[in-house]
Amino acid sequence: MTEPITYSLNFGMSSLNLQLTDDRFVSKGSMQNVDVPLSSLRNFCIVPTKNSAGAYDSELIVAWDEAGKSKSKKIYVRGSDASFQQFLAALQQKRPDASLLHLDPKSAQKQMGVLSTNKFAWIVALGIVGLVLLLVIVVGLLSISR
Repeated sequence: MTEPITYSLNFGMSSLNLQLTDDRFVSKGSMQNVDVPLSSLRNFCIVPTKNSAGAYDSELIVAWDEAGKSKSKKIYVRGSDASFQQFLAALQQKRPDASLLHLDPKSAQKQMGVLSTNKFAWIVALGIVGLVLLLVIVVGLLSISR
């Protein structure tokens, strides 16, 4: 068994530890815990993202199959770190068929079936606005009917 390939990132009070063994992909961090067999890994890609504190600059998105269901996780990383580039190269070497690094981020996310963080934020914001408008209409109708 070879030594695991690792990547660590500390930002604020949070930390992230990625580990790649001969047969597993493991991510341990605040709300970012993943432990899956490499054979279950369907796809992975990197998406640039903005962080005002500069703690991270990308999301590593991984998708895998578990008990017949598709799952995915976005893991914040510093894509420009040499140690992360080594980790990513090792992951790509172990699972070249799962790599979507050759695609632009938008296409990769679409192929993986995951929403971009920006698109998700817009959907949530529009949902909140719609809910507020619905409440205003219901309260208005109730006050008219009295």
